[in-house]
Amino acid sequence: MHNVVVLYAHPYDGSFNKGILDRVVKTLEKRGANVKVKDLVKMKFNATMQPEDLKAAVTKEYTEEVKREQDDILWADTLVTIAPVWFGSAPGFLKGYFDKVFISGFAYKDGEGLLRDKRVFSLFTFGALDPYLGLTNQYKVLEMLWDNIFGMVGFVDVALKYFTQVPSTTDEKRKEYLDETEEFINQIFDTKLGEIGSTGNARLLTKLASRGYLNGKIDME
Repeated sequence: MHNVVVLYAHPYDGSFNKGILDRVVKTLEKRGANVKVKDLVKMKFNATMQPEDLKAAVTKEYTEEVKREQDDILWADTLVTIAPVWFGSAPGFLKGYFDKVFISGFAYKDGEGLLRDKRVFSLFTFGALDPYLGLTNQYKVLEMLWDNIFGMVGFVDVALKYFTQVPSTTDEKRKEYLDETEEFINQIFDTKLGEIGSTGNARLLTKLASRGYLNGKIDME
């Protein structure tokens, strides 16, 4: 049975992102997963890095808010993220969540990922469409950002799904998007670890770090 944490990063329940969230949860529950939904706005998660958060990278004395999220990350074998794309990237408060929860000493150490054998399935909505999105490298920005976050902490699979022109498209197209959402989420159950998505160079760096390449203590074997 899969343990799945869903991170929802949109402030308006009337948005299409909420429709994606509802379909994601319905699909996960239909497939028998254990599900925990994190609505970051309603949780009022403080995404701003505080002095005590940074200090915890050394002391490992985490705030109650961060420790609760870390426990759920450890519980999960899969993360699902749902967010709009703003200014060509993920919303800052979603990035801030990972900055605080995936702190050094918990999620990675000396460049080596500590959250191994996990997967992330991410769904992003755009207001714009191609060729603009491609010309402005917005897909690449997200892929590089997710590679650096999830690859660096040891995730095996990083899968991304994009929906374009969401505010101005037709209801029929939105229905297609929701059907595609269900197909995307079903891959959590229909594929094995390591069969979907990629992490680019971050996972390679994790391997190098485990052999001492990043701190000068090189193990040549």
